[in-house]
Amino acid sequence: VGDYLLTFGWRNEPALAGLLNGPEIFIEHHDTEEPFEGAELQVEVTFGPATKTMELRGAFGAPGHYIADLIPTRPGDYSFRVFGTIGDVEVDETFTSADGEFSPVEPSSDIQFPEAEPTVAELLARIEALEAQIAEMQG
Repeated sequence: VGDYLLTFGWRNEPALAGLLNGPEIFIEHHDTEEPFEGAELQVEVTFGPATKTMELRGAFGAPGHYIADLIPTRPGDYSFRVFGTIGDVEVDETFTSADGEFSPVEPSSDIQFPEAEPTVAELLARIEALEAQIAEMQG
C-alpha cells in the first residue's frame, strides 16, 4: 500500500475457536524494510453476517507490529478489513481466510484431551431441544 508493505494474519495459527487470538499486521517501509510506527488503523472483522470493528494497537516492544484481541467463537472463514492511515496514506484493505491468505478458524476440539468439551452452539442446541420436550409435556 503506497510505500508500505503490509503482512497480515492471525496472532496464533492455527486459529482455534474459543481461544484468545486476534488479527495482527506488520507494517514496514517497502524500500528500507524499516518498521513503521504511528499507524492509525482499525479492523472490521466479518464472519457470515456478523461484523465487529476494533482498534489495532501497537504491540508492546515491537515497532511496526499492530494487534487486536479477539476470541473467535465459531470455526470457519473470517474476513478482516483494515482501514485508517499509515502516515499520509489512506488504507482500506481486506484479507480473508477463504482465499488462503491465512488459516480459517478450526474447532478447538481437535486439541482437547482426554475428551472434547461440547461447544456453546452444541449446548444451546441441547437446551433448545430440552425446552421443546418440556413444552410438549406441559401442553
